[in-house]
Amino acid sequence: MANRIQSWTRYLFFGKAGRSGKYMHRFVWIGCLAVCIPIGLAGMIYYNLSMERMKSEIMDESKSSLVLLKDRAERILQSIEKESLQLAADPAIYDLFTNRVTDNPLVWHHELLTKITLAKNATDFINEIYFYNDIDHIVVSNTYGTIDIDNYKFKEDIELLMKQEAISSWSYLPSSQREGYLTFARRLPVIGKSPSRGIIAFQIETEVVSKFLQADTTIMSQGQELVFVNYPDPKLTGKHTFMNADKLSSLPALHKISESDNTIDSFYDDGLNGKRVHYSYVKSVFGRTYVAIVPEESITERLIWIRSFTMLTVLFLIALAVVITYFSTKRAYSPIEQLIKHSKAVGAGKVQSKDNELDYIRECIDYLSKETQYLGSYMEKIQPTLRERCLQQLLDGDYIRSESLIQDCDTYGLTVNSNYVVMVVEVENVYKERRFLPGDKPIVAFAVTNVMQELMGKSPHLNGYVFPYQGKGIALMQWKNEMEQIKLHHRVIEFANSVRESLKNYLSFEASIGMGRCYSHIADVPVSYKEAELALQYRIYHDSDSILHIEDLENSKTGSAFRYPRELEGAIIESLTKGEVEEAEKSLTGFSKALNISQSYNFIHQSYYVLVSAIITSLEKQEGSILDILEHNLFGQLESKHTSREITDWFVEVLFPLYKKLTEDYYNNVGQSVIRQVCKYIREHCTEDISLVLCAERMGISHSYLSRLFKKEMGINFLEFVVECRVEETKRLLLETDQSISEIAAIIGYSERNLTRVFQRLTRMTPGVYRTENRNG
Repeated sequence: MANRIQSWTRYLFFGKAGRSGKYMHRFVWIGCLAVCIPIGLAGMIYYNLSMERMKSEIMDESKSSLVLLKDRAERILQSIEKESLQLAADPAIYDLFTNRVTDNPLVWHHELLTKITLAKNATDFINEIYFYNDIDHIVVSNTYGTIDIDNYKFKEDIELLMKQEAISSWSYLPSSQREGYLTFARRLPVIGKSPSRGIIAFQIETEVVSKFLQADTTIMSQGQELVFVNYPDPKLTGKHTFMNADKLSSLPALHKISESDNTIDSFYDDGLNGKRVHYSYVKSVFGRTYVAIVPEESITERLIWIRSFTMLTVLFLIALAVVITYFSTKRAYSPIEQLIKHSKAVGAGKVQSKDNELDYIRECIDYLSKETQYLGSYMEKIQPTLRERCLQQLLDGDYIRSESLIQDCDTYGLTVNSNYVVMVVEVENVYKERRFLPGDKPIVAFAVTNVMQELMGKSPHLNGYVFPYQGKGIALMQWKNEMEQIKLHHRVIEFANSVRESLKNYLSFEASIGMGRCYSHIADVPVSYKEAELALQYRIYHDSDSILHIEDLENSKTGSAFRYPRELEGAIIESLTKGEVEEAEKSLTGFSKALNISQSYNFIHQSYYVLVSAIITSLEKQEGSILDILEHNLFGQLESKHTSREITDWFVEVLFPLYKKLTEDYYNNVGQSVIRQVCKYIREHCTEDISLVLCAERMGISHSYLSRLFKKEMGINFLEFVVECRVEETKRLLLETDQSISEIAAIIGYSERNLTRVFQRLTRMTPGVYRTENRNG
C-alpha cells in the first residue's frame, strides 16, 4: 500500500519517467500548494475569530433579553402583590375579622365586591379575584359575586390555601391550573390577630402574561418560587401549557440553577432533545428566577453565513490561484508539447505511448480517424430516433423559423414539398376496463404505433412515418404532389380501417381515428395535426363513427339552433332529489340527444358543465357540504371525458351514485334529530297554527327537504301527523274537562263539524261517544 501511494505521489508531482511534460505537473502542483496553504490557514483563523465574536454577541443579546424579561415580569408581579396587599388591608376586611360586621352582611359583601372589581380592572393580567373566610364560609368573587363555597368551582384550591401557613405565595393550584391560571394568595387578616382566618386570591392568566413578556416563555413553580423560562424549542407546544412546564421540569440544569447561590450566571448543558443548549439566568431579590435557553443549533444557524462566506472566499482565491498558476505554467511550454498533451488526453488508454513524439501524434490522429468512422455509423443507426424527435417538435410548433425546419428536414431525410396527411389514433376506454392505468399511456401509444408501423410497411401504396405522441399514435402519411386527391383520400380511409380492425383483433383495443386535411408543404403538418385532433372532438356526438375526417365532418354540419334543454335538466335534478336514479338516467339520455342535435363540440361540452353545476347546486340545497362535494373534483373528471358515451357513463356510474350517497349520509346523520325536534314542537303547539314552512324555518332547512325527511322517518306525511296530534289533544280534553265539543273544536282550531269528521275517521267513533264510553269505563 505504501509503494502504491508513493507511485501516485511521484506521478502527480513529477509525471512518468521518460515522458515529456513531467515538469508541467511539478510546476502546477508546487504553485497551487504554495498559494492554497496560506489561503486555507488564513481562512481558518478568520473563521474561528469570527465565530467567537459572533457567539459573544449572541450571548450578550441573550443576557439583555433576559434582563428585559426580568424587568417586565417584576413590574407585573409586584403590581399584583401591591394590589393584593392594599385590598387585604382594606378596613372592610379588617372589620370582618374584628366582628364589626353584624348588621347587614349583604351590604358588606356588595361593598367588598365593588372593591374587588376595581382591583381586578386595574390590570389586564388578572382574570379573577376571590375572597374567602371561615366565618360565614362565603366566597366573594368578581365573576360569580357572592357564592357558597360548596358551589364554587375553585373549592379545592381554597381548601389547600387555608391549610398553608405562608403569609403570601405564588403557586399553581389544582383547579386553577386546569383553567390555565397562576394564583397569588395572601393570608388574612394582615393586621392584628383573630381566631378566624381567610384568604384573598388573585388568579393570573399565564397565557396573557407569557405573551406580554416574550414569545416561548413558560412560567414554572418550584416550591414557593417562580421560574420564568424562555426556551424556543419545537418539542414545546408554542403555547404556555402545563405540559411545557412538566417537560422543562425534567431538565437537570434547572435544578442546578435553583440550587445555585449565584444570582446571575450562564453555562452549557443538555436540552430537551439531548443536544447542548446555553443557559443564562438571573435571580431577583424576591426569590424569582429568570432563565433564557438558547439551543446551540440556533447559534450555529446564525453563524452559517460566516462559514459560507469564508468557504466561498477561500475557494474563490484557490480557484483564482490555480487558474493563474496553470496559465502561467502553460506559457512556459512550446506548441509541440501542448499538442502532445492534447494527444495524451484524447488517446488516454487507447494509444500506446511512444518515445518519438511525432510517432505518438500520428498514432493519435489515426485513432481519431477511426473514431470518426464509428461516430458516422452510430449516427446512421440513431437517425430514425432523431427524425421522430424532429416530427414531435414539428407537431409542438417549436419551429418558428422556416430556415431551421428546412435545415432539419435536410438532416433527417424529410421531403419539404410533398402531400402530407396527419392521422391521430386514440384508444377508447382502455383505462375504464382496468387493463391499464392512466400512467401507462406511453405503453399504450407504443403498442398502437407498432401495429401502425407494421401495417404501413406491408402496404405498397403507403409511405410515411409513425411515432407516439402525447399517449396517442401518430401517422404522418406522405405522397407525391401528382397524386389525385380522391385516390389519396381513399387510401387514407383504407389505412385507417385496417388500423382500427387490427387493434381490435390483436390487442382488443377500441380506437377512434381522426384525420386532418392534405397539405403540400411540411410546414403545414401542424395544421393537419390540429385538424385531426379537432376531428376527434366530434366524438362527443358521433359515437357511432370510429373514423372521423375533418372535411367530411365540417361539410355535414347543419347549423342547428343552440338551445340548452332546461326542462330535461330539471327532470334529472328532480329524479335525483327523489332518489329515482333510473328516471334520472332516462332523462340524461334525452338530455344527451337534445345536445347532439346542435353538432357543436363547445356547446355540448359546456352544457354538460352547466348540468354538473346544477347538480352541485341541488346537492347544496339538500344540505350537503360544499367541501365534501368539491373534494371529488367533478369538473376535472368531466374534462377527461371526450365522447358522448364516456360522458353519460360517467354521470351514471360516478356522479349519480355520489349524489345518492351524499344525500343518504346526510339523512342518516341529521334526519332523526331534526324530526324528533319537529315532532316535539308539533305536540306542544298542536292547538296553534302550524305549517310545514314554519317548522322548516325553525330548523333552518328547506321545506321540501323537511317534507321528504318527515315522510322517510315517520312513515306518514307532515299534515297527517299534525292531524293525529290534534286528535290526541281532543281525546285529552274530552276526558279531563267538561267543555263542550264546540268549545274543544275552537281550542283545537277546527269547526265542530270538521273535528267530528276527522275524529271519527281516526278513532271510528264520534267525540261524544268517545267521552261517554271512556268516562263510564
